Amino acid sequence: MPTADRPSLSVVVPAHENPSALDTTLRSLTRQTLPAADFEVVVGDDGSAVALGPVVDAYRGRLRIEYVRSDRNRGRSANRNAAAARARAATLMFLDADTVAHPTLLKRHRDFHAGRAGRPGVLLGQRYDLDWAGADALRRGEPVVPAMLDAERGDPRLEDIALPQRMGDFPSAPWVLGLTHNASVDHESFRRVGGFDEAMVKWGFEDLEFFYRVFHLHGAPPELFRLDVDALSYHLPHFRKTSNGIASMDNMKYLLRKHLRYDVEVLYGINTFGRHLGRIRLYGAAIEAYRSGGLGRPDVLPGSLGDELATSAALVVGNGVSALDLGPGSHTFDHDAPVGGTNSHLLGTVLQQFKAGALDVIVNVDMWRCLLPEDLPAFLTRGLLKADRIELVATRTGLDQRALLPVPLVADLDYVADMLRPHFSVAVAAYDAARVITLR
Repeated sequence: MPTADRPSLSVVVPAHENPSALDTTLRSLTRQTLPAADFEVVVGDDGSAVALGPVVDAYRGRLRIEYVRSDRNRGRSANRNAAAARARAATLMFLDADTVAHPTLLKRHRDFHAGRAGRPGVLLGQRYDLDWAGADALRRGEPVVPAMLDAERGDPRLEDIALPQRMGDFPSAPWVLGLTHNASVDHESFRRVGGFDEAMVKWGFEDLEFFYRVFHLHGAPPELFRLDVDALSYHLPHFRKTSNGIASMDNMKYLLRKHLRYDVEVLYGINTFGRHLGRIRLYGAAIEAYRSGGLGRPDVLPGSLGDELATSAALVVGNGVSALDLGPGSHTFDHDAPVGGTNSHLLGTVLQQFKAGALDVIVNVDMWRCLLPEDLPAFLTRGLLKADRIELVATRTGLDQRALLPVPLVADLDYVADMLRPHFSVAVAAYDAARVITLR
Protein backbone atom coordinates (compact mmCIF):
# COMPACT_ATOMS: atom_id res chain seq x y z
CA MET A 1 0.00 0.00 0.00
CA PRO A 2 1.30 3.50 -0.81
CA THR A 3 2.00 5.78 2.13
CA ALA A 4 2.80 9.44 2.57
CA ASP A 5 6.50 8.54 2.64
CA ARG A 6 6.52 5.82 0.01
CA PRO A 7 4.18 6.01 -3.00
CA SER A 8 3.74 2.98 -5.25
CA LEU A 9 5.14 4.73 -8.34
CA SER A 10 7.75 7.44 -8.90
CA VAL A 11 7.37 9.25 -12.22
CA VAL A 12 10.76 10.64 -13.29
CA VAL A 13 10.44 13.47 -15.80
CA PRO A 14 13.78 14.64 -17.29
CA ALA A 15 13.44 18.13 -18.79
CA HIS A 16 15.58 20.67 -20.60
CA GLU A 17 14.18 23.97 -21.85
CA ASN A 18 10.69 23.93 -23.48
CA PRO A 19 8.52 24.89 -20.48
CA SER A 20 5.33 24.69 -22.58
CA ALA A 21 5.85 20.97 -23.26
CA LEU A 22 6.64 20.27 -19.59
CA ASP A 23 3.48 22.10 -18.54
CA THR A 24 1.38 19.99 -20.90
CA THR A 25 2.98 16.79 -19.63
CA LEU A 26 2.48 17.68 -15.96
CA ARG A 27 -1.14 18.65 -16.63
CA SER A 28 -1.74 15.15 -18.04
CA LEU A 29 -0.51 13.67 -14.76
CA THR A 30 -3.31 15.47 -12.91
CA ARG A 31 -5.88 13.54 -14.97
CA GLN A 32 -4.79 9.98 -14.18
CA THR A 33 -7.07 7.17 -13.11
CA LEU A 34 -4.36 6.23 -10.60
CA PRO A 35 -5.10 8.31 -7.50
CA ALA A 36 -2.70 11.19 -6.98
CA ALA A 37 -1.81 9.84 -3.53
CA ASP A 38 -0.42 6.66 -5.13
CA PHE A 39 2.37 8.30 -7.14
CA GLU A 40 4.94 11.07 -7.00
CA VAL A 41 6.56 13.12 -9.75
CA VAL A 42 10.23 14.11 -9.78
CA VAL A 43 11.20 16.65 -12.45
CA GLY A 44 14.88 16.91 -13.35
CA ASP A 45 15.91 20.24 -14.91
CA ASP A 46 19.14 19.72 -16.85
CA GLY A 47 20.47 23.26 -16.66
CA SER A 48 17.75 25.02 -18.64
CA ALA A 49 18.69 28.63 -19.43
CA VAL A 50 15.52 29.73 -17.63
CA ALA A 51 14.83 27.50 -14.63
CA LEU A 52 11.74 25.30 -14.95
CA GLY A 53 10.92 25.61 -11.23
CA PRO A 54 7.95 27.96 -11.76
CA VAL A 55 6.32 25.42 -14.08
CA VAL A 56 6.72 22.73 -11.41
CA ASP A 57 5.53 25.03 -8.61
CA ALA A 58 2.21 25.54 -10.39
CA TYR A 59 1.39 21.85 -9.77
CA ARG A 60 2.34 21.55 -6.11
CA GLY A 61 -1.26 21.64 -4.99
CA ARG A 62 -2.36 18.93 -7.41
CA LEU A 63 0.61 16.52 -7.51
CA ARG A 64 3.17 15.13 -5.09
CA ILE A 65 6.01 16.75 -6.97
CA GLU A 66 9.73 17.35 -6.48
CA TYR A 67 12.13 19.48 -8.51
CA VAL A 68 15.85 18.77 -9.03
CA ARG A 69 17.90 21.30 -10.96
CA SER A 70 21.46 21.14 -12.27
CA ASP A 71 23.26 24.45 -12.68
CA ARG A 72 24.63 23.25 -16.02
CA ASN A 73 23.63 20.96 -18.86
CA ARG A 74 25.07 17.54 -17.90
CA GLY A 75 23.25 15.33 -20.39
CA ARG A 76 20.24 13.04 -20.43
CA SER A 77 21.80 10.23 -18.39
CA ALA A 78 22.97 12.44 -15.53
CA ASN A 79 19.63 14.26 -15.47
CA ARG A 80 17.64 11.04 -15.15
CA ASN A 81 19.98 9.75 -12.46
CA ALA A 82 19.74 12.95 -10.43
CA ALA A 83 15.94 12.89 -10.53
CA ALA A 84 15.77 9.15 -9.79
CA ALA A 85 17.99 9.69 -6.73
CA ARG A 86 15.10 11.62 -5.16
CA ALA A 87 12.50 8.97 -5.99
CA ARG A 88 11.02 6.97 -3.11
CA ALA A 89 8.85 4.31 -4.77
CA ALA A 90 9.81 0.72 -5.49
CA THR A 91 8.95 1.34 -9.16
CA LEU A 92 10.48 4.03 -11.35
CA MET A 93 8.59 5.23 -14.40
CA PHE A 94 10.43 7.43 -16.91
CA LEU A 95 8.27 9.88 -18.84
CA ASP A 96 9.89 12.46 -21.09
CA ALA A 97 8.94 16.09 -20.53
CA ASP A 98 7.48 16.28 -24.05
CA THR A 99 5.42 13.10 -23.67
CA VAL A 100 1.80 13.45 -22.55
CA ALA A 101 0.30 10.60 -20.52
CA HIS A 102 -2.99 8.96 -21.45
CA PRO A 103 -5.30 8.95 -18.38
CA THR A 104 -4.70 5.23 -17.76
CA LEU A 105 -0.94 5.26 -18.35
CA LEU A 106 0.33 5.41 -14.77
CA LYS A 107 -2.12 2.77 -13.60
CA ARG A 108 -0.94 0.33 -16.28
CA HIS A 109 2.66 0.77 -15.19
CA ARG A 110 1.79 0.46 -11.50
CA ASP A 111 -0.37 -2.64 -12.05
CA PHE A 112 2.29 -4.41 -14.14
CA HIS A 113 4.87 -4.17 -11.37
CA ALA A 114 2.36 -4.92 -8.62
CA GLY A 115 1.45 -8.10 -10.48
CA ARG A 116 5.05 -9.28 -10.41
CA ALA A 117 4.95 -9.56 -6.61
CA GLY A 118 8.39 -8.09 -6.06
CA ARG A 119 10.10 -9.78 -9.00
CA PRO A 120 12.12 -7.47 -11.29
CA GLY A 121 10.49 -6.27 -14.46
CA VAL A 122 10.36 -3.66 -17.20
CA LEU A 123 7.26 -2.30 -18.92
CA LEU A 124 7.66 -0.47 -22.23
CA GLY A 125 4.74 1.70 -23.25
CA GLN A 126 3.63 3.00 -26.63
CA ARG A 127 3.61 6.53 -27.97
CA TYR A 128 2.01 8.39 -30.82
CA ASP A 129 4.19 11.03 -32.51
CA LEU A 130 1.72 13.88 -32.82
CA ASP A 131 1.79 16.69 -35.30
CA TRP A 132 0.46 20.21 -34.75
CA ALA A 133 -3.25 19.36 -34.58
CA GLY A 134 -2.84 16.67 -31.92
CA ALA A 135 -0.48 18.79 -29.86
CA ASP A 136 -2.82 21.79 -30.00
CA ALA A 137 -5.75 19.65 -28.90
CA LEU A 138 -3.84 18.39 -25.85
CA ARG A 139 -2.75 21.87 -24.88
CA ARG A 140 -6.36 23.03 -25.06
CA GLY A 141 -7.40 20.11 -22.88
CA GLU A 142 -9.34 18.46 -25.71
CA PRO A 143 -9.29 14.77 -26.63
CA VAL A 144 -7.02 13.39 -29.33
CA VAL A 145 -9.31 12.00 -32.05
CA PRO A 146 -8.48 9.07 -34.39
CA ALA A 147 -7.84 11.36 -37.36
CA MET A 148 -4.88 12.78 -35.42
CA LEU A 149 -3.37 9.29 -35.00
CA ASP A 150 -3.05 7.85 -38.49
CA ALA A 151 -0.21 5.59 -39.63
CA GLU A 152 2.26 8.47 -40.08
CA ARG A 153 2.02 9.31 -36.39
CA GLY A 154 2.44 5.88 -34.85
CA ASP A 155 5.16 4.56 -32.58
CA PRO A 156 8.21 4.01 -34.82
CA ARG A 157 9.06 0.81 -32.94
CA LEU A 158 5.72 -0.81 -33.72
CA GLU A 159 5.66 -0.25 -37.47
CA ASP A 160 8.08 -3.09 -38.13
CA ILE A 161 7.25 -5.54 -35.33
CA ALA A 162 3.54 -6.01 -35.87
CA LEU A 163 4.12 -9.26 -37.76
CA PRO A 164 3.91 -12.33 -35.50
CA GLN A 165 7.44 -13.47 -36.30
CA ARG A 166 8.82 -10.10 -35.19
CA MET A 167 7.04 -10.23 -31.84
CA GLY A 168 8.47 -13.72 -31.50
CA ASP A 169 11.92 -12.08 -31.67
CA PHE A 170 11.13 -9.62 -28.88
CA PRO A 171 12.15 -11.88 -25.94
CA SER A 172 15.63 -12.33 -27.46
CA ALA A 173 16.52 -8.64 -27.19
CA PRO A 174 13.66 -6.57 -25.70
CA TRP A 175 16.09 -3.83 -24.71
CA VAL A 176 16.31 -2.85 -28.39
CA LEU A 177 12.85 -1.29 -27.94
CA GLY A 178 13.79 0.26 -24.58
CA LEU A 179 13.09 3.93 -25.14
CA THR A 180 12.64 5.86 -21.89
CA HIS A 181 10.01 8.30 -23.10
CA ASN A 182 7.43 5.92 -21.52
CA ALA A 183 8.96 3.02 -19.59
CA SER A 184 9.20 1.66 -16.06
CA VAL A 185 11.60 -0.54 -14.11
CA ASP A 186 11.83 -1.80 -10.56
CA HIS A 187 13.96 0.53 -8.45
CA GLU A 188 16.21 -2.29 -7.26
CA SER A 189 17.31 -3.19 -10.79
CA PHE A 190 18.00 0.48 -11.46
CA ARG A 191 20.17 0.61 -8.36
CA ARG A 192 22.04 -2.60 -9.12
CA VAL A 193 23.09 -1.56 -12.64
CA GLY A 194 24.07 1.91 -11.43
CA GLY A 195 21.47 3.86 -13.38
CA PHE A 196 22.19 5.44 -16.73
CA ASP A 197 25.77 5.70 -17.98
CA GLU A 198 26.76 9.35 -17.44
CA ALA A 199 29.69 9.00 -19.83
CA MET A 200 27.06 9.11 -22.58
CA VAL A 201 26.50 12.86 -22.74
CA LYS A 202 25.56 13.06 -26.40
CA TRP A 203 22.17 12.26 -27.89
CA GLY A 204 20.94 8.71 -28.38
CA PHE A 205 21.21 5.09 -27.23
CA GLU A 206 21.75 5.83 -23.52
CA ASP A 207 18.32 4.37 -22.75
CA LEU A 208 18.91 1.19 -24.80
CA GLU A 209 22.26 0.77 -23.07
CA PHE A 210 20.61 1.05 -19.65
CA PHE A 211 17.96 -1.56 -20.49
CA TYR A 212 20.65 -3.79 -22.03
CA ARG A 213 22.37 -3.92 -18.65
CA VAL A 214 19.10 -4.59 -16.83
CA PHE A 215 18.34 -7.46 -19.23
CA HIS A 216 21.72 -9.13 -18.74
CA LEU A 217 21.82 -8.38 -15.01
CA HIS A 218 19.03 -10.92 -14.55
CA GLY A 219 20.39 -13.49 -17.02
CA ALA A 220 18.32 -12.39 -20.04
CA PRO A 221 15.01 -14.05 -19.01
CA PRO A 222 12.40 -13.83 -21.80
CA GLU A 223 9.61 -12.68 -19.45
CA LEU A 224 11.48 -9.80 -17.82
CA PHE A 225 10.25 -7.20 -20.31
CA ARG A 226 6.73 -6.55 -21.56
CA LEU A 227 5.71 -4.30 -24.43
CA ASP A 228 2.27 -2.86 -23.64
CA VAL A 229 0.59 -1.21 -26.63
CA ASP A 230 -2.20 -0.01 -24.34
CA ALA A 231 0.17 1.95 -22.09
CA LEU A 232 -0.38 5.01 -24.26
CA SER A 233 1.35 8.36 -24.45
CA TYR A 234 1.51 11.21 -26.94
CA HIS A 235 4.83 12.64 -28.11
CA LEU A 236 4.66 16.40 -28.66
CA PRO A 237 6.41 18.06 -31.62
CA HIS A 238 9.82 19.39 -30.73
CA PHE A 239 12.87 20.68 -32.54
CA ARG A 240 15.23 17.87 -33.55
CA LYS A 241 18.79 18.94 -34.27
CA THR A 242 20.18 17.44 -37.46
CA SER A 243 23.43 16.90 -35.56
CA ASN A 244 21.72 14.40 -33.25
CA GLY A 245 22.14 11.61 -35.78
CA ILE A 246 25.90 12.15 -35.94
CA ALA A 247 26.12 12.36 -32.16
CA SER A 248 24.20 9.10 -31.83
CA MET A 249 26.83 7.29 -33.90
CA ASP A 250 29.48 8.40 -31.39
CA ASN A 251 27.36 6.82 -28.67
CA MET A 252 26.95 3.70 -30.79
CA LYS A 253 30.73 3.37 -31.04
CA TYR A 254 30.96 3.83 -27.28
CA LEU A 255 28.45 1.01 -26.79
CA LEU A 256 30.55 -1.30 -28.94
CA ARG A 257 33.64 -0.51 -26.90
CA LYS A 258 31.79 -1.06 -23.63
CA HIS A 259 29.86 -4.23 -24.56
CA LEU A 260 31.98 -6.48 -26.75
CA ARG A 261 29.07 -8.70 -27.78
CA TYR A 262 27.35 -9.53 -31.03
CA ASP A 263 23.94 -8.29 -29.85
CA VAL A 264 25.28 -4.72 -29.58
CA GLU A 265 27.33 -5.10 -32.75
CA VAL A 266 24.15 -5.80 -34.71
CA LEU A 267 22.82 -2.32 -33.87
CA TYR A 268 25.62 -0.67 -35.86
CA GLY A 269 23.88 -1.51 -39.13
CA ILE A 270 21.17 0.77 -40.50
CA ASN A 271 17.99 -1.21 -39.96
CA THR A 272 14.53 -1.11 -38.47
CA PHE A 273 13.81 -2.06 -34.86
CA GLY A 274 12.26 -5.33 -36.02
CA ARG A 275 15.25 -6.36 -38.11
CA HIS A 276 17.59 -5.63 -35.21
CA LEU A 277 15.49 -7.95 -33.04
CA GLY A 278 15.50 -10.65 -35.71
CA ARG A 279 19.25 -10.52 -36.26
CA ILE A 280 20.07 -10.70 -32.57
CA ARG A 281 17.82 -13.76 -32.23
CA LEU A 282 19.26 -15.36 -35.37
CA TYR A 283 22.92 -14.75 -34.53
CA GLY A 284 22.41 -15.93 -30.96
CA ALA A 285 20.97 -19.17 -32.33
CA ALA A 286 23.84 -19.42 -34.83
CA ILE A 287 26.49 -19.14 -32.13
CA GLU A 288 24.85 -21.99 -30.21
CA ALA A 289 24.34 -24.12 -33.34
CA TYR A 290 27.94 -23.72 -34.45
CA ARG A 291 29.17 -24.64 -31.00
CA SER A 292 26.96 -27.73 -30.74
CA GLY A 293 27.87 -28.73 -34.30
CA GLY A 294 31.59 -28.69 -33.56
CA LEU A 295 32.35 -25.84 -35.94
CA GLY A 296 34.89 -23.09 -35.46
CA ARG A 297 37.50 -25.27 -33.78
CA PRO A 298 41.16 -24.25 -34.22
CA ASP A 299 42.39 -27.82 -34.77
CA VAL A 300 41.20 -27.65 -38.40
CA LEU A 301 43.67 -24.86 -39.23
CA PRO A 302 46.39 -25.82 -41.72
CA GLY A 303 49.74 -26.24 -39.99
CA SER A 304 51.42 -23.46 -41.94
CA LEU A 305 48.71 -21.00 -40.94
CA GLY A 306 48.95 -22.02 -37.29
CA ASP A 307 52.72 -21.44 -37.37
CA GLU A 308 52.21 -17.99 -38.91
CA LEU A 309 49.75 -16.97 -36.21
CA ALA A 310 52.36 -17.52 -33.50
CA THR A 311 54.38 -14.56 -34.81
CA SER A 312 51.72 -12.35 -36.44
CA ALA A 313 49.37 -9.66 -35.23
CA ALA A 314 46.13 -11.48 -35.98
CA LEU A 315 42.43 -11.47 -35.33
CA VAL A 316 41.21 -15.05 -35.03
CA VAL A 317 37.48 -15.80 -34.95
CA GLY A 318 36.16 -19.16 -33.80
CA ASN A 319 35.28 -21.40 -30.87
CA GLY A 320 38.26 -22.18 -28.66
CA VAL A 321 40.71 -20.04 -30.65
CA SER A 322 41.71 -18.00 -27.58
CA ALA A 323 43.85 -20.99 -26.56
CA LEU A 324 46.07 -20.58 -29.64
CA ASP A 325 49.61 -19.28 -29.41
CA LEU A 326 49.25 -15.87 -31.07
CA GLY A 327 51.70 -13.09 -31.79
CA PRO A 328 51.82 -9.67 -30.08
CA GLY A 329 48.88 -7.38 -30.83
CA SER A 330 46.54 -10.29 -31.54
CA HIS A 331 42.89 -10.54 -30.55
CA THR A 332 40.23 -13.24 -30.66
CA PHE A 333 36.47 -13.38 -31.08
CA ASP A 334 35.91 -16.58 -29.12
CA HIS A 335 32.40 -17.15 -27.75
CA ASP A 336 33.63 -20.18 -25.80
CA ALA A 337 35.92 -18.05 -23.62
CA PRO A 338 35.14 -15.13 -21.29
CA VAL A 339 35.28 -11.57 -22.58
CA GLY A 340 38.60 -10.02 -21.62
CA GLY A 341 41.36 -7.70 -22.70
CA THR A 342 42.10 -9.60 -25.91
CA ASN A 343 38.86 -11.56 -26.41
CA SER A 344 35.41 -10.32 -27.46
CA HIS A 345 32.05 -11.93 -28.18
CA LEU A 346 31.64 -10.18 -31.52
CA LEU A 347 30.92 -11.33 -35.07
CA GLY A 348 33.31 -8.97 -36.85
CA THR A 349 30.96 -6.82 -38.92
CA VAL A 350 32.26 -3.54 -37.42
CA LEU A 351 35.89 -4.07 -36.25
CA GLN A 352 36.09 -0.55 -34.83
CA GLN A 353 38.61 -1.48 -32.15
CA PHE A 354 41.37 -2.00 -34.73
CA LYS A 355 43.18 0.81 -36.50
CA ALA A 356 43.75 0.64 -40.24
CA GLY A 357 46.63 -1.71 -41.02
CA ALA A 358 46.94 -2.85 -37.39
CA LEU A 359 46.68 -6.56 -38.26
CA ASP A 360 48.70 -8.86 -40.46
CA VAL A 361 45.90 -11.34 -40.99
CA ILE A 362 42.30 -12.09 -40.02
CA VAL A 363 41.44 -15.77 -39.69
CA ASN A 364 37.78 -16.69 -39.38
CA VAL A 365 37.07 -20.33 -38.64
CA ASP A 366 33.49 -21.08 -39.74
CA MET A 367 31.81 -18.16 -38.00
CA TRP A 368 31.84 -16.22 -41.27
CA ARG A 369 29.56 -18.92 -42.67
CA CYS A 370 26.73 -17.78 -40.40
CA LEU A 371 26.80 -14.16 -41.54
CA LEU A 372 23.77 -13.08 -43.52
CA PRO A 373 24.46 -12.14 -47.17
CA GLU A 374 24.25 -8.42 -46.38
CA ASP A 375 26.62 -8.71 -43.37
CA LEU A 376 29.42 -10.75 -44.96
CA PRO A 377 30.49 -7.85 -47.25
CA ALA A 378 30.79 -5.57 -44.19
CA PHE A 379 33.12 -8.04 -42.48
CA LEU A 380 35.29 -8.48 -45.57
CA THR A 381 35.45 -4.84 -46.64
CA ARG A 382 36.20 -3.52 -43.17
CA GLY A 383 38.52 -6.42 -42.47
CA LEU A 384 40.77 -5.64 -45.42
CA LEU A 385 41.14 -2.10 -44.13
CA LYS A 386 42.55 -3.53 -40.90
CA ALA A 387 44.61 -6.48 -42.22
CA ASP A 388 46.67 -7.46 -45.25
CA ARG A 389 44.54 -10.51 -45.94
CA ILE A 390 41.61 -12.56 -44.67
CA GLU A 391 41.51 -16.35 -44.38
CA LEU A 392 37.98 -17.80 -44.47
CA VAL A 393 38.27 -21.31 -43.08
CA ALA A 394 35.45 -23.79 -43.68
CA THR A 395 35.56 -27.02 -41.68
CA ARG A 396 34.76 -30.16 -43.65
CA THR A 397 31.59 -31.35 -41.94
CA GLY A 398 28.65 -33.62 -42.44
CA LEU A 399 26.23 -31.04 -41.03
CA ASP A 400 23.04 -30.73 -43.06
CA GLN A 401 22.58 -27.12 -44.12
CA ARG A 402 18.79 -27.55 -44.12
CA ALA A 403 18.75 -29.11 -40.65
CA LEU A 404 20.27 -25.94 -39.16
CA LEU A 405 17.57 -23.63 -40.49
CA PRO A 406 16.75 -20.88 -39.76
CA VAL A 407 20.45 -20.57 -38.83
CA PRO A 408 22.37 -19.82 -42.04
CA LEU A 409 25.29 -22.00 -43.14
CA VAL A 410 27.46 -21.42 -46.20
CA ALA A 411 27.86 -24.87 -47.73
CA ASP A 412 28.80 -24.12 -51.37
CA LEU A 413 32.22 -22.49 -51.10
CA ASP A 414 32.65 -22.39 -54.87
CA TYR A 415 29.60 -20.16 -55.18
CA VAL A 416 30.96 -17.79 -52.52
CA ALA A 417 34.42 -17.68 -54.13
CA ASP A 418 32.88 -16.82 -57.52
CA MET A 419 30.75 -14.14 -55.89
CA LEU A 420 33.82 -12.51 -54.31
CA ARG A 421 36.24 -12.65 -57.28
CA PRO A 422 35.02 -9.42 -58.94
CA HIS A 423 35.80 -7.55 -55.72
CA PHE A 424 38.91 -9.19 -54.23
CA SER A 425 41.93 -11.25 -55.11
CA VAL A 426 40.65 -14.75 -54.26
CA ALA A 427 42.48 -18.06 -53.85
CA VAL A 428 40.94 -21.37 -52.70
CA ALA A 429 42.95 -24.18 -51.11
CA ALA A 430 41.88 -27.63 -49.91
CA TYR A 431 43.22 -29.41 -46.81
CA ASP A 432 42.29 -32.60 -45.00
CA ALA A 433 40.14 -30.94 -42.35
CA ALA A 434 39.06 -27.72 -44.08
CA ARG A 435 38.91 -25.60 -47.20
CA VAL A 436 40.28 -22.07 -47.08
CA ILE A 437 39.36 -19.00 -49.11
CA THR A 438 42.13 -16.38 -49.04
CA LEU A 439 41.17 -12.77 -49.80
CA ARG A 440 43.45 -9.80 -50.43
